[in-house]
Order: sequence, then C-alpha cells, then structure tokens
Amino acid sequence: MQPEWLIIDGYNLLHKVEKLVPMLRNDLSLARQRLVRMIENTAHRMATQTTIVFDGRESGIDESLTVKHIEVYFSPGNLSADTIIERLVSKYERPEKILVVTSDHAEHATVSSAGAQVMSSQEFIAQCRLDERKSMEKRTPPGREPRLGDLFPDHW
Repeated sequence: MQPEWLIIDGYNLLHKVEKLVPMLRNDLSLARQRLVRMIENTAHRMATQTTIVFDGRESGIDESLTVKHIEVYFSPGNLSADTIIERLVSKYERPEKILVVTSDHAEHATVSSAGAQVMSSQEFIAQCRLDERKSMEKRTPPGREPRLGDLFPDHW
C-alpha cells in the first residue's frame, strides 16, 4: 500500500549512514543537513508528506532543515523522538497510510501494532542509493563518463 506519510526516526537513520557517522562527533548540524539532502528524492517518491523526527532539547520545526515535502522536527527535551512518532501514528486518522522508517525493534513493534507500516533504516538507505543510481543513469548518456553537470537536476 502506497503511504501518504513517511515518518523517519532521524538519529536512528543517521547512525546507519556510514559516510555520515564520523560527522556526528564533529558537526551534528551538517550531518543532519546531509541526511535530509540524501533522502529528499526518495522520500518524495515514496510519500506526499515526510516528517523526520530527531531527539532534541528544544522542540519544534527546524526551518533551516525543512525543504519542500520534508518537515524536520525536534522532540521536546522531556519526550523522545520515539514518543513523538508513536503519538503521530496513534493520532492519524488512517495509520495504515503511514510508513515509519526505524531499526528500533521496540519502536517497530509499537507503531506496527497501531497499524503503521515499517521499513528498517537499512532498507530505506538501500532504496535511497538505488534511486540515486537510477537518477544518475538517466542524466548520463550511454557510453560517457558522468560529468559535474550531470549531477545537478534540470530544475536548478
């Protein structure tokens, strides 16, 4: 079933992206930005709405990370991202139209028992990589090595 809403456990996913893990100690903000950029095409293809939930000290939407079709939200200090995700699923009119991306087994059990679909972070990353390869193949003519201009979408 095609989901309407993709909800991503932000730090769970971020810790599964090998090339971003080293950034977690040095520049957490940059790691989050790169994660959003890495997933935006796949997220948009999979669902009309995407919310990434990170654990945070201050709650609310981060406008600097939010892009078209993706909302980035930080849980308040007294609640975990998991709790926010569980509340979003339980309050949604049709939880079966939600796909939650997490590799947290307890979170998986909780949201799936509420009716949501679940995809592991590793599966989602694999999907992002596949979409990136397909996109690159479409932009690079057969028999030619990719060039810098091939990396930018036509709408830039």
